[in-house]
Amino acid sequence: MIRIFIFIAVLSLPLIASQQALADYFLWEDKDTGLTVTFPDTWKKQINSNPDDILTIMAPSATGNPMCKIKAVEDKRYAIYPAEYGRAVQKDAVSTAFWHSYMANYDDYTLNSVYDGGGLGRWLASYAFATYNMRAGSAYQLRRSVMFASLYHDTLYTVECSALNHEYDKWDNNFRSVIKSIDFKKAFHERSTGDYDDFLKKANHYFWAQTGPEGTVNY
Repeated sequence: MIRIFIFIAVLSLPLIASQQALADYFLWEDKDTGLTVTFPDTWKKQINSNPDDILTIMAPSATGNPMCKIKAVEDKRYAIYPAEYGRAVQKDAVSTAFWHSYMANYDDYTLNSVYDGGGLGRWLASYAFATYNMRAGSAYQLRRSVMFASLYHDTLYTVECSALNHEYDKWDNNFRSVIKSIDFKKAFHERSTGDYDDFLKKANHYFWAQTGPEGTVNY
């Protein structure tokens, strides 16, 4: 009887461990945009500081003040362009100039590096690394951040994860994990004609030339 009990207990350990692992993360969804993100359940939601922020979370730390925030803004400037122009749209809409505009909200910022051709959710993105000062009461905090921005269909998504400069490296992997978990509500089909036959094949050659952010496409 004792052996049977031990055997059952051992078999139940993986299930218990699995349940604990599942309980370690929280899946959050924005009801308006459909964006989803996963983060450790030890991280706590905070009050958003800006009207466009949809989520602000903070990790437990007495010395690093690590946090991530996600912003979603309606932006229909490029919604007319087909998905195939996504790379050109990304470079035109969210690149170095965009990040300088974004960082202007902070005091004494330094945009350390900007990269195109990244990914956020299910779309193309620009990402950047920066340092800046942020007022905390009567003092200033020197913070370091990693930021991603993606213009997916008609919504501009921006995610920023930051910590006090001296502890950023400690949280970098956690930040990347949160950012990688982000997904958007699907807006584009994988095929330009959806689930239908490609009845538009060669039509652009005979009837029109598409125009994108970089100019007319020649056929």
